[in-house]
Amino acid sequence: MQLQTFQNAEQLATHTANYIIDLVRNKPSATLILTSGDTPVLTYKKIVELAQPSDFEQVTIIGLDEWVGIPATSEGSCRYIVEENLLKPLEVNPAQYTFFDAMTTDLESECKRVDELLYTKGGADLIIVGVGVNGHIGLNEPGYSFDNYCHITQLADVTITIGQKYFKENTPLTQGITIGLKHLLEANVAILIATGQRKAEVLKQTFVQEPSVKLPSTVFKLHSNAFVWIDEAAAQLL
Repeated sequence: MQLQTFQNAEQLATHTANYIIDLVRNKPSATLILTSGDTPVLTYKKIVELAQPSDFEQVTIIGLDEWVGIPATSEGSCRYIVEENLLKPLEVNPAQYTFFDAMTTDLESECKRVDELLYTKGGADLIIVGVGVNGHIGLNEPGYSFDNYCHITQLADVTITIGQKYFKENTPLTQGITIGLKHLLEANVAILIATGQRKAEVLKQTFVQEPSVKLPSTVFKLHSNAFVWIDEAAAQLL
C-alpha cells in the first residue's frame, strides 16, 4: 500500500476528488464503491465543484454499507449521505446507483443482489473507504474473514457508540450490511482516506501489524494497487 500525506483535509479531498474524476473520464463506464462518513463528504463536495455532470453519465455506483434497520431516508444512512452530497448535486440518474436495502426482511438475498451486480460488472474499478478506530473497513468489524463478499455483521460496541454521531437522536444500532473485504481485494484500485488525530493510532497499527482479521484495515497490505491518503494529524504517529 502506498502512503501519501496531505497538509490538511481540504488538500486530501481535492486530491481524492481529482483522482476519481480522472478515473471516470478515462473509463466512463467505471464501477465505483463509495463510502459515507465524515471524511468522504468533503471529497464528494469537491467532485461536485470540479466535475461536469456528464463525467458521471455512465458510471455505476454502489454504496459500501448500511446500518441494518435504518431507512435510506435517515440522515445517518450511507445512501442519504452519498445522495445528498454527490449524486443529487451531480444529477446522477438513480438507475445508475444502488445501495443496500437495510430495511429488508431478507438480508441474505440483499447481499446476493449486490454480489451479482458486482459480478456482472467484472468487479469494482475503485473502492474508497474510511477506517474505524478499531480498524473496521466498511462495517467489516474485527474477526470477519477477508474472504467474505457482501455479508451481515454484528457491530462492535465502539462502532455503535461512535455511529451515534450520524444521527440527531440516540438510535439503536446492532448489525451492519456491508461490501465484504474480498470485493475490496478484487477491486482494481482500493483507497483508504482518513483525517484527524483520533485516527492516528489505528493507522500506526495498520502499518506496523501483519495482515490479520483482528485489524481489518491491514487487508490493504494484501492489495496490489492500494493507496492510503491521510492528513498530517492522522499521520502524526507514522
